[in-house]
Amino acid sequence: MRVGSDTRAWTEGNACVFDDSIEHEAWNRNPDRLRVVLIFDIWRPELTGMEQDFVSSVLQAVDNYGAASGASGSPD
Repeated sequence: MRVGSDTRAWTEGNACVFDDSIEHEAWNRNPDRLRVVLIFDIWRPELTGMEQDFVSSVLQAVDNYGAASGASGSPD
């Protein structure tokens, strides 16, 4: 997995947490082994309530635009 310029190997049995607002990628180099990804959306602690409201409204507008243009948001 790479987040920004930091690349780390997956360690079986361990969890990892990273800020996905930073450019990132992950790969499964052993397709015979199951890899499960669980995503939590967590507010950055330094954001004020007003900033959280603003970010929420922007993300909702993006979702609404995608729905109106027929974008499904999934790679299918």
